[in-house]
Amino acid sequence: MSMASATGAAGAAVVPFVPPGGRRLRASERNMLEGIVTAIVHGAVSAEVGLLVNERIVIDALVPNSTVAALGLKPGGRAVALIKPSFITLIDDVPGLALSARNLIGGTVVNVLTGPVEAECVLDIGEGRELTVLVTSHSARALGLEAGRQILASFKASHIIVCALDG
Repeated sequence: MSMASATGAAGAAVVPFVPPGGRRLRASERNMLEGIVTAIVHGAVSAEVGLLVNERIVIDALVPNSTVAALGLKPGGRAVALIKPSFITLIDDVPGLALSARNLIGGTVVNVLTGPVEAECVLDIGEGRELTVLVTSHSARALGLEAGRQILASFKASHIIVCALDG
């Protein structure tokens, strides 16, 4: 990622953000995928925003039309998708699987940290991009999550926060 980052408590990434007025905010979100807006399709209330985060992955986000305008989002512009790890579901690649979630990304497990209740799973989704997912420890065992395992990550377009990058 080209954004400057630091490491906060417990190793979580902290990315500086300077909103209008010069005040500085930092985000604790682990999943911050920077990319290029590929398309914006407006509906009555919200727009579907496509964000190319690497050569083969476009993330679809559902953003209110008023927010698209306020952020100045446009095709070719730069933005960051924020995705909470607990909003991501891991699934096996099942032929004919139908989901209501718009985003389905394949990845390779690079690390699993399992506690008594939850497990944190880090997926390599290509081109140096990672996706962190939180699942129950039971689910981690049932899915056989371990380094090298191929798995699909699924999340709804409405579970993404889009941040515009200036410049």
